[in-house]
Amino acid sequence: MSWPSERVMTLQQNGVLLVEDGNHGEYRPRPEEFISDGVSFIRAADMDGGRVLFESAESITDIAFDRIRKGIGKPGDCILSHKGTIGRTAFVPLDELTPFVCSPQTTFWRVIDSERLDRRYLYFYMMSSDFVGQLRKVQNETDMAGYVSLTNQREFVVPLPPPGVQKEIAEILSSLDDKIELNRKQNRTLEVITQALFKRWFVEFEFPDENGQPYKSSGGAMQPSELGEIPVGWEVGAVGDLVSHSKDSINPGNQPEDQFFHFSIPNFDDGQSAKPELGSTILSNKYSVHADSILVSKLNPRFPRIWPVLSLPDELSVCSTEFQVLIPGKEAYGYVLSLLKSPYVATEMVLRASGTSGSHQRINPDDLLSIEVVRPPSDLIERFSSAVMDGFEKSQSNLDQMKILAGLRDTLLPKLVSGELRVT
Repeated sequence: MSWPSERVMTLQQNGVLLVEDGNHGEYRPRPEEFISDGVSFIRAADMDGGRVLFESAESITDIAFDRIRKGIGKPGDCILSHKGTIGRTAFVPLDELTPFVCSPQTTFWRVIDSERLDRRYLYFYMMSSDFVGQLRKVQNETDMAGYVSLTNQREFVVPLPPPGVQKEIAEILSSLDDKIELNRKQNRTLEVITQALFKRWFVEFEFPDENGQPYKSSGGAMQPSELGEIPVGWEVGAVGDLVSHSKDSINPGNQPEDQFFHFSIPNFDDGQSAKPELGSTILSNKYSVHADSILVSKLNPRFPRIWPVLSLPDELSVCSTEFQVLIPGKEAYGYVLSLLKSPYVATEMVLRASGTSGSHQRINPDDLLSIEVVRPPSDLIERFSSAVMDGFEKSQSNLDQMKILAGLRDTLLPKLVSGELRVT
């Protein structure tokens, strides 16, 4: 069976669904109006796995907020990116208290009659292949490439099961989403713990001394260096001193029938989940990926993409040339990964990036490898790596589980939305 469908415009006229086009280009905050703590300014990059990443989104001043008349988000909104990055969706929980606005590249769809249309059901429908197909059909119908107009969005068709069925669909899919989010939160907690330990040992220099006491506050000897005071016996080097830089190249198109495990920028953004693809579908040269390597994106370093590769499947593995394949020594893996994820290296990468616009900044691999860093003794690096590797492996396990859960959700979604499968 299938459910009756209605166009969004019809729903809007019936007072069921209100569609607004984000900021709609009415006002773009100036660079000086972005601050560290204020009203969250949500872009496509701040949406991941159906959630809005408020903790990492940029903020704007109250003055900038007062100038924005459209695009003021509310809890319960379904957000859609419709320009540049098209089709990324997120749902804002009803208990979300963070004030936010949407960038001109996003739309929020706001339900005003939740008795007829369940907000969560609408969000899940926006993730369906049917909805994605509608997006793709119209995304180039304007003079602007990579853009879906408000007019086109209002014409999208939404299947409307009975309200009770909508809630059933939302509940079963939400249970999978909630488990995915639980794993994601656990990974964020593990990341915070690891970075706190890295800062304690290698920024504050309070690593355990030979007596198990914090080194610096227990009177550990310090010496001057190009990067400030560091413990006696430590050195200043570069990122490149800690890794080998693999440039092994392969053209999957020369092996069209072989399956490759593809580490790409979109796959990183989609839950750090490399995907199997036939060589015939991968159109350009790639780098070979090695186990126990770390992929570092040179594209737009203000949105860091650091991808640990702890293990690989049997298929050939390749990555986009936007990534650099760095291979640390096995005993130093946890230290190097934490270093690359540290705020210091992240800031240095942004400062060294160049490009014609904010959305096309890149860091030259040599500039990445030449970033000056403090080099602790090898035994301390090994101790730290040993302490944090269990956390990294747990994070990878969580990502693998999230991939399975997302696959189950995505399999159920079209069957539930179409009416082919009923929840009992």
